[in-house]
Amino acid sequence: MKKDYDALADAIIQKVGGQGNVSHLEHCSTRLRFTIRDDSKVDMDGLKKTPGVLGVVRAAGQTQVIIGNDVIEAYDAIAKKADFTTGGTVADDPKPAENKTSIGGKILDFMIGVFQPLVPAIAGAGILKAILSLFVLLGWISSSGDVYFILMQAADAALYFLPLMVAVTMASKIGCNRVTAVAIVGVTLLPKITAALADGQTFFGIGLQNIAYAYQVFPAILTVGVLYFVEKFFTKISPKAIRVFFVPMMCFLIVSPLALLVLGPLGYNIGTLITSVILWVYDTIGWIAVPLLAAILPFMISMGMHKALLPYAVSAITTAGEEMLYMPASLAHNISEGGACLAVAVKTKDENLRAAAISAGISGIFGITEPALYGVTLQHKKAMAGVMIGGILGGAVIGLAHVKAFVAMGPGLAGMAMFVDPANPKNIVWAFAGFGVSLAASFIATLILYKDEA
Repeated sequence: MKKDYDALADAIIQKVGGQGNVSHLEHCSTRLRFTIRDDSKVDMDGLKKTPGVLGVVRAAGQTQVIIGNDVIEAYDAIAKKADFTTGGTVADDPKPAENKTSIGGKILDFMIGVFQPLVPAIAGAGILKAILSLFVLLGWISSSGDVYFILMQAADAALYFLPLMVAVTMASKIGCNRVTAVAIVGVTLLPKITAALADGQTFFGIGLQNIAYAYQVFPAILTVGVLYFVEKFFTKISPKAIRVFFVPMMCFLIVSPLALLVLGPLGYNIGTLITSVILWVYDTIGWIAVPLLAAILPFMISMGMHKALLPYAVSAITTAGEEMLYMPASLAHNISEGGACLAVAVKTKDENLRAAAISAGISGIFGITEPALYGVTLQHKKAMAGVMIGGILGGAVIGLAHVKAFVAMGPGLAGMAMFVDPANPKNIVWAFAGFGVSLAASFIATLILYKDEA
């Protein structure tokens, strides 16, 4: 039966307090993310009971409506009716009512706003590179051939120009000029600048640190952050007649040198520090860090806390080229969600739950866990126990084998190429072993533990 997305859109808009209570809407792979003016006007219980809605959470200063695989269709239906901004920079509209969002929540909201839009491009490019590496490993194509060269360069573009994409998402999030942001961050990527930095370039006698800014994340974040304040200041004091060129000129004059002198090196060192801390934790705890993280990921995801690991994963993969904790643990968790849901589908006598569990189980195996998490496992403790058992056992296999990920995306069956390592062909073999253990353990454990509630 075809879903009525217009009716779903009307119901959601009404229950979030109407058009006037929404200042901005965006979406990720499974959720509609509303920025709300007054949280007290949102009918949370009504939203949760709306057909087509899998769940509702408040996280990172947003009301997040979990739709699942139909999120794009639901988003498009709402966007057609919207009087509020969607997808881009929040409009300069009346100030929302002050919601009591914690500092941690605001930081998390900021990170989600900057990093979440990057994931499709990074994941798509990364998987293409992984598939090309797999084809070379299998002997299907040559690493010196024209097909490999062109497609590998095409895939590498999304990672090489990551600072420019960060400039766009950062500028959109904080509300400064995106084109100016891209141009100023682009200064750090110019071939002549790169060569000059390698040759010991100075600025007013001050030495510039030799850093390759391609593939970097945090230098662009700091640069655009400073740009926001510089742009705001000169917009305020500039005569309107010359504002169109004077403001960006002053931004170039001030922020570009700062990017090379201070902001770029500082951002680079921040990224290095974050990665070093995570690796230190991994080295200190050892392989057990992977199953432990896999076991608690369901609860982190339900509270939106897992997004705090995304900047680390993106930074680690784009700088070090690999990641050994978050993505491998996510593989064990995602597949365990799928296995637990399929077991629920086998045991339950509730036809509606069976249909939801089958759909959610398949989605989980392919790396999309929100339908499983909010539609099935969080609502049934025994199923959640099965997820945790699968995560621990599958995560143990993955951790003991030191499986590495080479793409920042939600791991699942369709994206297993993210574990292809040309230097270690067994990496993907162990990833599939962890996949199998997670699926079997979660399915069997849930099959034993789960019973329909009376």
